[in-house]
Amino acid sequence: MNAAEENRRDKNNHWQWRLKMAERIAAELDPVRFGVKALYVMGSTKNANAGPASDIDLLIHFDGTSLQRRELLLWLEGWSLALDEINFQRTRFRNRDFLDIHIVTDEDIEAKSSYAVKIGAISDAARRLPLKNEIEATKEEASEPHPDSQD
Repeated sequence: MNAAEENRRDKNNHWQWRLKMAERIAAELDPVRFGVKALYVMGSTKNANAGPASDIDLLIHFDGTSLQRRELLLWLEGWSLALDEINFQRTRFRNRDFLDIHIVTDEDIEAKSSYAVKIGAISDAARRLPLKNEIEATKEEASEPHPDSQD
């Protein structure tokens, strides 16, 4: 495959690019700072059928203060604006609300209300993405010697 074909292929893999960006957001999201228990991707990005004008649907399990919620939404707005610009440069499509954010609480999950039904659903369930602290913990575990090793 030549460079032009590879570039065209990359530009047409809208759902893959969006999923990578959702994973990147999760990897950078500090759950303690923002009061986030979990982050999920859903919709066309998760279902691998996002097009050039599609948004990224994120479901956030939130358990923080009102200040943390405001800061989280501002942080995500920065991501949304940046991703919209990148998407425009790639596709010439604009989507002013590139990140479509849905926040649920413990109460929503317990009552299975709103978008909370997507968490652990039988069909079309939201896909959980590892957060910054979970990725760091996994890296630390991988670097620790195994208890049965001869070190």
